[in-house]
Amino acid sequence: MNKKGSSDERIAILGAGISGLSLGWLLSRLGKPVTILEATDRVGGLARTFEWHGVPCDIAPHRLFTHDQELIGMIRSLVPLREHRRNSRILMKDRVIQDPINPIELILRFGPKTGARLVWGFLARPRLPEDSFEALALNRYGKGLYDFFFEPYTRKMFGVPPSQISVTWGREKLRSSGLLDVIRRHSKTFFSTFHYPAEGGYGRIAEAMHARIQGEVKLRAKVSGIERVDDRVTAVHYQQDGVSHRFECDRVFSTLPATVLGRMFGEELPLRFRNIQIVYLYLKRPRVMPYQWVYFGDGDVVINRMAEFRNFHDPEVETHDTVLCAEVTADTDRPVEDVLDALERYGLVARTDVDDVLVLPERFGYPVYDRGFETAKARAETLFGRYRNLHPIGRNAEFRHIEVDEDLESALAIVRRLYPDARINE
Repeated sequence: MNKKGSSDERIAILGAGISGLSLGWLLSRLGKPVTILEATDRVGGLARTFEWHGVPCDIAPHRLFTHDQELIGMIRSLVPLREHRRNSRILMKDRVIQDPINPIELILRFGPKTGARLVWGFLARPRLPEDSFEALALNRYGKGLYDFFFEPYTRKMFGVPPSQISVTWGREKLRSSGLLDVIRRHSKTFFSTFHYPAEGGYGRIAEAMHARIQGEVKLRAKVSGIERVDDRVTAVHYQQDGVSHRFECDRVFSTLPATVLGRMFGEELPLRFRNIQIVYLYLKRPRVMPYQWVYFGDGDVVINRMAEFRNFHDPEVETHDTVLCAEVTADTDRPVEDVLDALERYGLVARTDVDDVLVLPERFGYPVYDRGFETAKARAETLFGRYRNLHPIGRNAEFRHIEVDEDLESALAIVRRLYPDARINE
């Protein structure tokens, strides 16, 4: 580990998920010791890996894709990476289609009636005031593609119709200006390769960061309060093994959900997160599908996306078993049965193939971009922005629908901004 000298700055990082660990690792490279407080008994958050039946399993599928070559080089210094060619699909209407969605393929694969509806919908698309995701999708793609894919998938993901979802989410996630961009494959959505640890799972990155942190990572340390004086946070209170502690600090990075941090400041922020259930199926088969992950576009299928972790590893290694990981965003009190129903429907898995199941609930799965959430988010930014040494960062802290690799980019960006004269990549 490179030490850039000592620092008497007392830095607290709230949460040891990928954002908190990235910050701790980057600051440690600058010779700045940190204290990380993590409420659970493990590090990594949603970017951790656990071993189940001898198979490395991530918390839903993750991939490392970034245009920041400096960041890729720094990650390579932590763990060996393998570059994979993306192989993903969308399962919809009992067919397997390209991911991201290709309207030309839909027209060819789903028959003349569906094709005519998609084409006519695009040609007759409206010019609505873009005050919701529904209006945005209709304006860009027309009613045919909206009804066929965007409406059922978005409703399943967030539990509300697209008319109640903010246009901001659509502009961030669609990442294309309309049907022609989708056909030409012009946007960040259409990446063709990604990186992944050469051995183990995505959590190897989090584990390597943890091992290189200067300072302390306190587990089972639940943050319970924040002390403030004027425009600065002066101390963090936390509970560990039933004992109350106080940590005086000069700077605080919070990766806690914005709603949780808001309550510590005495405010209830009207922001919502989507609960998800992650269903793991262990099968004594070498492979189930050739894809790293698939999306389920049907509104009556509870699965949002599903990964097969063996396909993130060395394809030359022979195996005798595999694990499927299904991310369930739809509301259901029988997730395993509903997942098996979907997999049998698509001919992927029979119930008799499954040797074991595991269900992990996740309370803070996705930020829900309700219409008008921008006002609530601005209120949060104003609240936290009163304190010069407080920095919310990460998906749930910033209430941004970003991927794990974008959490890494955000951590690097804020360290560069706060310490502009420091040389991180040495």
